[in-house]
Amino acid sequence: MAAYMWQKVSFAIWQTLLISLVWTMTQCKEEMSITFPDDIITPYVEQGYHGSPHSHRHTRDCQNAKYGNVTHQTQPSYNHPNNSNAKVTLPIVTVKRFFDDFSNRVSPGHIAYINNPLRTFSVLEPFEVGGCDSKRRATVEESAEQRKCLVATNAGYFNTHTGECYGNIVSDGRLVSNSNGIQNAHFGIRKNGTLVFGYLTEEDVLDTENPFVQLIGGVGWILRDGEVYLEESMKAECTDTEETGSINKFFSVISARTALASDREGRLMIAQVDGQTTVRGVTLDEFAQFLLKHGAVNAINLDGGGSATFVINGTVANYPSDHCSDPAFRCARQVSTVVCVHKADCSPPDCNSHGQCVLGECQCRGNWRGPGCEVLQCGARNCSHHGICTEDGCKCFAGYQFPYCSQLCGPGTYGNGCHSECLCEHGGDCDPLTGDCTCMPGYTGQYCDEICPYGFYGPGCREQCNCGDTSCACHHITGLCNISYMYNDTAYANLLQAGQCLANSVISEQHLVPYISLWENPYVIACIVLLTVLITSLMCNIALLCFRCTCKCSTRPMNCNSPMRSNKVAYHPVNLFQAFEDEDSSSL
Repeated sequence: MAAYMWQKVSFAIWQTLLISLVWTMTQCKEEMSITFPDDIITPYVEQGYHGSPHSHRHTRDCQNAKYGNVTHQTQPSYNHPNNSNAKVTLPIVTVKRFFDDFSNRVSPGHIAYINNPLRTFSVLEPFEVGGCDSKRRATVEESAEQRKCLVATNAGYFNTHTGECYGNIVSDGRLVSNSNGIQNAHFGIRKNGTLVFGYLTEEDVLDTENPFVQLIGGVGWILRDGEVYLEESMKAECTDTEETGSINKFFSVISARTALASDREGRLMIAQVDGQTTVRGVTLDEFAQFLLKHGAVNAINLDGGGSATFVINGTVANYPSDHCSDPAFRCARQVSTVVCVHKADCSPPDCNSHGQCVLGECQCRGNWRGPGCEVLQCGARNCSHHGICTEDGCKCFAGYQFPYCSQLCGPGTYGNGCHSECLCEHGGDCDPLTGDCTCMPGYTGQYCDEICPYGFYGPGCREQCNCGDTSCACHHITGLCNISYMYNDTAYANLLQAGQCLANSVISEQHLVPYISLWENPYVIACIVLLTVLITSLMCNIALLCFRCTCKCSTRPMNCNSPMRSNKVAYHPVNLFQAFEDEDSSSL
């Protein structure tokens, strides 16, 4: 029974050991998959973390007294320092290829001169924004696609097992990594265009008054203000051992090298020398002398060895030292951060979709103005407050003329764009906004096509004719009553003639008789005159008869009352006139 139990325990132990072995091998396989079997020149692996173990105080105390307490070197960048909006001049970058003799070893390489580093140089994370957080690695070609880099090379150091980015990193103004004041050589560009080389405190890195817009860390300060600075750098950054041996060996081993440097004019330099650790390449001291010969005054060392990759317009231009899966060929390594030379950015990059970014300046379309093509501006008066400024120019309100909307529509036009034609007749003015007609004196109607109503004249036909008889018309413009003698008023004369013609036509067709008053009829007047004459004559005769009769009675009263005479008169009618004559003669 005890033997059986011991056998079970032994089996369980062996099973546990086997599982542990499989898990360990799996982890090792995963770790091995991201390590480099070839050219490694990465520092600080033996101590378990990256960076100098010394404090900033140690770095400051170890430097030459002539530098005082300042542990970094600054200089204004080339071409318009202190002006982030300065114009970018061509060429953006100049690349020179060389085959130099380094202690009887000929090594090829490249130097790139950047004229306006503030606006055309960037530190990029591996492959994409956030690549350091995800501990991702990518080839320089892949990472350069982020900014369509004209020139790109590998930059900072990284953990060869986990892919972690090392050092302080600022990319396009964004803090990617804070190394908490680790004293390794750094290169950065501040917001005002100042180039910074050397050792930084954490306060320097996090400064907000004049912050870094680009920052990358390396190992080894090569040149300081025109002098080789390797001895001082070793004291500041040293540890007992590196992956390639002691600190002296790290600086003195021949290998592929990459550096960021600047010349006296403030142009930024990217220098890269091909090589393979212990086989070909240059030492840091040889690299320092080479940089001095080509005009550099400040320089720091970046990642080298198998990481050294120089890309021009998306194509690897150097000779990386890592073997491909086929050992007969060499391939570019997947690395961490890269430095990139690109076309100058506009702000915003797309110019608000209202223009095109050319050499860092927005060339705005149409009437868009401003650094980012964000403002519509149509001339000095900006449409004179009588229109809306558009990309194609002023869109004037109704009644105002293109191009500046400063003038009303001209005579004969109105409306939007002054494209509508006025319909006002007889010289009437139309409203430039609505087209409504304002008639000349004597005319009325929607289009001033009618004369004033009968009996009215003048502006707006508001004046009433004063011709003595309200039935009489006056001139529709002047108000004069004698319209027969108007001066050349053809339109009015024609209108009167047409009216008379129409009236005669109606009378003829309907057999109408014009109404004539009694006192206007000449026959009636003649009859009245004749009747008046007859009545007057009769009255005169009657008066005369009465007179004569009165006279007779006064002389012969008997005769006046005689019945016989009365009967004679009654029964024997005679001519009165003749009788009177006879009586008169007899009395004589």
